[in-house]
Amino acid sequence: MTFREDSSQVRTGNAPRTTATFRNLSINTIRYAGRANVAHARRDLRNHADVFAVYGI
Repeated sequence: MTFREDSSQVRTGNAPRTTATFRNLSINTIRYAGRANVAHARRDLRNHADVFAVYGI
């Protein structure tokens, strides 16, 4: 439960789907970088420059 989904207050409209989309994008970016442990990678990638480096930006 890396993204604390159970404590989310997002319940109406398109917000739940949008939140899930961003969560999935984050997880897939971490996996694309070759990291197996999502929680550990999120702690390591808190610096935004490191996230962009994954894509060569």
